Amino acid sequence: MITELANDSNVQFLDQDDEDDPDTELYMTQPFACGTAFAVSVLDSLMSTSYFNENALTLIRTLITGGATPQLEQILAEGAGIPGSQLSSSELDYIRDRCKVGQASLYDGPFAQFGDNGVYSDLFVYALKYFGILCIGLHRFRDTKDKSASSSCKRYVITNPPNDFTLLPSDMVFCFLPYDVELRISQQADLDQRKKKKKSSSRSRSSRH
Repeated sequence: MITELANDSNVQFLDQDDEDDPDTELYMTQPFACGTAFAVSVLDSLMSTSYFNENALTLIRTLITGGATPQLEQILAEGAGIPGSQLSSSELDYIRDRCKVGQASLYDGPFAQFGDNGVYSDLFVYALKYFGILCIGLHRFRDTKDKSASSSCKRYVITNPPNDFTLLPSDMVFCFLPYDVELRISQQADLDQRKKKKKSSSRSRSSRH
């Protein structure tokens, strides 16, 4: 559930577990960081930013819609459609070739190696180099050190962490995913498997000699 705030100062009344000081700025409070509170003043900031920086609107559109282009919006306008039989494969690839916002796990999958005390810069470079995935932040449990039953299951957002920021297995990574990300992950897994087989075969040969 997301609560809209008419007055930013009312954020202190949303969460009984919130220990923030009443004078804390909205963007520094737990409800805002956890994504459970939204203030009208944020829209004013977005409008001002998009007025002075036209590229900001494209970024906001990508975060919300997954990177819809003006051409795709025209095709998907009311009363229109995408008749697959009338489009060539190259045209279909052009329509699909857009990123989407998603989350990647550090507990398993292709990035599990970074979940055990890895650093954000290594994850960023690896994801972009091998999969075309652009990492933009983390979604972390609020109580990472408290393992008791009373620990909170709430997560908060860490946008653009520093290069040496230590990662945890429970972290989720906010990222821009290419439309063919599953194919890229599969191809990289096959490549890694071949490298392992080549190393093992070369070791066995050297041991024989």
